[in-house]
Amino acid sequence: MRDVKTRAAMEQPKTRQQNAMPRAAVRILQRRYAQEKRERKPEEYATEQVQQGAADAAQMAVSVHRAPQKMPPTTSTGPQRGAKRRTQRMAQRRMLQRTKSVAHKAGQELERVAQAVGRTVRSGFGGIAAAGGGVVLVLLLALPLLAAVVSLSPAGIVADGRTVEPTGAALEAWERLPEDLSVERRMVVTYALALVDKVDYFWGGKSLVLGWDDRWGEMMEVTAEGDDTTGTERPYGLDCSGFVDWAFYNASGGSYIPGQGGGAAAQHGQCADIPWEEVQPGDLVFYPEDDHVGIAAGRDGQGRLLVVHCAAGVGWVTLSCSNGFTQAARPGWYGEE
Repeated sequence: MRDVKTRAAMEQPKTRQQNAMPRAAVRILQRRYAQEKRERKPEEYATEQVQQGAADAAQMAVSVHRAPQKMPPTTSTGPQRGAKRRTQRMAQRRMLQRTKSVAHKAGQELERVAQAVGRTVRSGFGGIAAAGGGVVLVLLLALPLLAAVVSLSPAGIVADGRTVEPTGAALEAWERLPEDLSVERRMVVTYALALVDKVDYFWGGKSLVLGWDDRWGEMMEVTAEGDDTTGTERPYGLDCSGFVDWAFYNASGGSYIPGQGGGAAAQHGQCADIPWEEVQPGDLVFYPEDDHVGIAAGRDGQGRLLVVHCAAGVGWVTLSCSNGFTQAARPGWYGEE
């Protein structure tokens, strides 16, 4: 057995020497590959190498299949191709490893950002202005509260491909909201401000839709009794209490409706009265005798209380000072005394 191994060891090197490639040639190929790699983008080079390797393999297969007996004497071309393919495979493996590393780092970064956003939400929105300045809360209206809170973007409310966001004076009011305002209050005000100048007043108009109601703006007959518009056709929208219901319904992910779908008086009855000087953004404000209702939306540059409401006199959802509103009440959804 020892003699067999010795003969094999003596004969095998001769076979390898015929097809072996000088080490100097290998080093030249390696240097050329490194130079080309520096000059080209990695993805372009890898693609080209893969294509070239496939073409070389196909050409060699065809040559062997058609006329193996007519192959020219062994030269350095075959070994060079083999060395080139080995170099390509090494390059592809390195690139794959590099891609995996980049993807892993990207995943870690995404997880870090998500954790940071979660911490920001839990600690309130005080850090948003300091971190980004002017960042507008994205509310994914088809999702519940927690899913909506963690989404931050310069866009506004997104639902069914339609983006609605506070604009103009409504956006300015949103940017002036107190930094320590609770998440629930901020969401209610954000939803309310997003409809300013975009939804018409419609006597008896209600909507318990998470997101934009496709009926808004369509011509419909006013069927609710007790108004001059009853029996006429108007662009469908919301009345004052319907607007408040929609804002809270969406802010709570469909779990809370002030007054359970009743009018302004029913909403007032489900809230706790508070002194006017204690009004915070998100509290409800009422006309005398509960003839009208709106949502407190912070203060303007002069410190005057702002109210967002759907007003018949204006004809749509609007943002105005608190003129005419005389009473304030706090919804129990906030869980505050």
